[in-house]
Amino acid sequence: MNESEPETTPPQPEKKYGIMAGVLYGIGCGIGGSIFVLLSTGIEIAGPGVLISLFLGGILIFLTALNYSELSTSLPISGGAYNFSKEGIGGFSAFIIGFFLLIANVATCSFSAQALTIIIIQLYPSLKPNSLFIAIAAVLLTSIVFFKTQRFAIRTLIILTISVIVIFSVFVISGLFISPTTNPSGYNPAYLTTDIKFLGMIQMFALLFIFFTSITSNLAYFNVDLRNPSKNIPKVNIIAILLTLIIYLMVTFVVLINLGTREATLGASPVLLAEILLDILGPVGFYMMGIAMIISTLIAMNAALGSATSLLQALARDHYVPEKFEELNEKKTVPIYSLMMTTLLSLIITFLAVNFSDIGFTAEITTFIYFFGLAFVNFAAVNLRYKRKALDRPFKAPFFPYLPIFVGSTCLILAFVLEPAAIILGSILFIFAILYYSLTIADRYSIIITIAGMKFVCVVIVGMLIWSLNNIIVINANIQGFEIFFRSVLLRILIAICIFTICSIFLDIIPIREIVYYLIKKVDRERVAIDIGTGQIIELDKTESSLISKAN
Repeated sequence: MNESEPETTPPQPEKKYGIMAGVLYGIGCGIGGSIFVLLSTGIEIAGPGVLISLFLGGILIFLTALNYSELSTSLPISGGAYNFSKEGIGGFSAFIIGFFLLIANVATCSFSAQALTIIIIQLYPSLKPNSLFIAIAAVLLTSIVFFKTQRFAIRTLIILTISVIVIFSVFVISGLFISPTTNPSGYNPAYLTTDIKFLGMIQMFALLFIFFTSITSNLAYFNVDLRNPSKNIPKVNIIAILLTLIIYLMVTFVVLINLGTREATLGASPVLLAEILLDILGPVGFYMMGIAMIISTLIAMNAALGSATSLLQALARDHYVPEKFEELNEKKTVPIYSLMMTTLLSLIITFLAVNFSDIGFTAEITTFIYFFGLAFVNFAAVNLRYKRKALDRPFKAPFFPYLPIFVGSTCLILAFVLEPAAIILGSILFIFAILYYSLTIADRYSIIITIAGMKFVCVVIVGMLIWSLNNIIVINANIQGFEIFFRSVLLRILIAICIFTICSIFLDIIPIREIVYYLIKKVDRERVAIDIGTGQIIELDKTESSLISKAN
């Protein structure tokens, strides 16, 4: 009698989350370090109009959430916004959107690490020489927490979010009811009636949109784990955005009526909320808000790193990046190589930003990338509705197709309201993504054409350089005879390189083999082995084939 193999119990699916957990997760992702670090800049540039900027940002992200809800309920699988784009647009466009959203999440993690560093230095000024170490340690700590499985990370995030909401409630109550007694010199509701800076309001509408970007983008990944997703996804998205917007507006309102004499030094107040609570409640209030700042930035880093990791895993699943990034660790819970790569990218961006830039620029480039990603996700919603009409849609966004087109177009317009440097860097990243796709994913002919295009651009640049050196720029050299050597020898070498490159571009487009075949058909038709209509096969010996291959 043969013994049957023992039955194995299939692994149970991960326990799903309810509406409350989803809403708290969304709020936690929304309230990052940006409100603490950038609010003072927003008030300085827009004045009381910053309330309108935040309200408009909330409306825009709310409209985006309607489209996200339709996409999430229609395609409740891993990959979030990238997956929507892949199904709705597909191919090259899906990769570009996935790449942009990956960089946006990594940049958000870096931005939050920088915000955390600024906050800690303001609380403990003696740590300023260690700012780079603090930022890098924050990224590494977040990565370790996420490695303890996503379940642990999400539970931690929700608990921390509740703590932040409690502290914000204390801030609002203190600013409205206690401040008139304990801070009479700073309590000034009349500030709300001062002139609104319209241009500044529009500019801050674009910049402060980073307050909201993490809500929809991170919920798109979390929605897969919701119970009864067809009903709960729209509820979670809408409630999380509305509550986050209310929190932002109430906190900003309290800040505006308690500015007092701080209006003149807003640019130098990276911890404005803590300073205002210091005026109202004393040192206890200052350190209480400091704790909220640290918690919020850690939440944002946790969510951003988790979303970036899931996104890289989805790109690997669809063969846009090496399949190694899809592999899970031994416990089958975390894509370990994706986590390592996103952590490394976050560390690199953090290192460069801390040493060579500032947090404002990081916010600008992050917002620029998010605007582009959100725009194309909205366009994907339109395309998906027409492309897959039979797809089950438990929730449908209203005013189709006008709503997603309006939201997508608005995002594209706002992207170009930001700083020119951020736009330039974002464009460079876009070009890099195109080159990566063309050189690693596209077919062989597309790769050859891409290389030819790159060589053409190089020829144009070198040609302009040669012309400038020869006609405009005056060369000053201490070495006798260097100018003659430069013009007579070096410039001619550059010209020769350009000519050679132009020839190679021509051969990239029309290979030598095709030229040889054409000449043989005209000169030596006897070597045409098979001639069927327009189709012809020409036989070459091994030596000729080898020479053509090497020359080409």
